[in-house]
Parts: sequence; structure tokens; C-alpha cells
Amino acid sequence: MTKKNIRNKELYMESIKRGSLVGGIIWVCVVIFISINYKTMGKAALPWLVPMLAGYILLGALLQLAAVKKRMINGIAALTLIFTLLFMLMWVVIYIPDWVRYTIVLSFFVLVVIWVGDYWYLYCMARKLNQGRSGYALCISLKEKPSSKEDFLRKFEDYCYRENIRLEYEVKDVPAIVFMDGIRCEVRLDSTPGFGGAEYMMKVTEE
Repeated sequence: MTKKNIRNKELYMESIKRGSLVGGIIWVCVVIFISINYKTMGKAALPWLVPMLAGYILLGALLQLAAVKKRMINGIAALTLIFTLLFMLMWVVIYIPDWVRYTIVLSFFVLVVIWVGDYWYLYCMARKLNQGRSGYALCISLKEKPSSKEDFLRKFEDYCYRENIRLEYEVKDVPAIVFMDGIRCEVRLDSTPGFGGAEYMMKVTEE
């Protein structure tokens, strides 16, 4: 198996984990909602909770894999997709039981909240890192400190591949000087204090 195939496999596995987590979060919200409204919805929904968990996990993983594979959803395109799905739901929910209707609407709402929250987090992080400077700065969280220069660069290359960013090196070191979609940037290892130790990140700053 080549390095590219290994990298692709790792990215797909990470995408499946992230998508499954999103599906699990939505399912938990649905269960809480059904529990609160048990008198009106609980008896009808209870037999379907376990199959729904499997379905949410599978659907979340598929959506995340599709996003990694094509990277077609962003900005205005994402808003267009959201309103299109909402319009379609308005027609579908007329012909299904009430508890299914409420579950679908709630699931869609929670998914939108997760998307908006993710975007807001990245936006706030970018503003914090910019600190009034021109250009932009980006923070890419790492689960652990890279073990070597090669490991650091591999993690950065994985990020660019996952986000469909064209990457070229000017200085292949740590810190690295790169071109991301033609924009010259510096990439360095940074850390912040956290619970249980330092939290490591790759800090990308426009040059």
C-alpha cells in the first residue's frame, strides 16, 4: 500500500468518526425531545430509537465522506442547500406521522446549528489569531505533538488534501513556507495551555 493510499484511508476513517459523532449528537437531541414529549410521541417512537441511531450514524458518516470527497458545500452553496432541503421538507412532512415530522425537523435544525457553530468557531479562532494583523491566520488543532518534522508536514499535507487546498512548498521545514492556493504562508507548530497538558496546533499565517 502506497503512502497516498494510507493517507487516504486515514482521512476516510477520520471522516467516518466525525460524521458518526455528528449523527450520534443529533440522535441524542431527538431522544431528549421524545422524552420530554413522551405522552404524545413516546409510545410510537420508542420501537424505532435503536434503528434511528444506526441510521443517524450511517447518514452522518456518508455526509462527511461526501464532503471530503467533493468539497462542494461551502458559503453561499451551503445556504442554498439548506433552504432547498427546508423547502423539500415542508412538502414531505405533510404526508408522514406527527412524531416523524417533528423528528425530521429537529434533526435538520440540530444539523444546521452544528454547521453554524463550527463556522463560528473557526471565524472566532481566525480573528483571535489575526490580532489586528493584515492577512489571515489559521489554527489547525492536533490531537498530539508531532513526533518529527516529517510527521508535522504529513499532518499539514493531510489537512490540505482534506480541505481540497493546492499545496506547494518553498521551504520544507518547521516552520515551513508554503503556497496554499497561491497564497504564501508560514506554517509553524504552536501550543496553548490546556487541561492535562499543552494543546498543540499548526498555526498558518499569511506572509
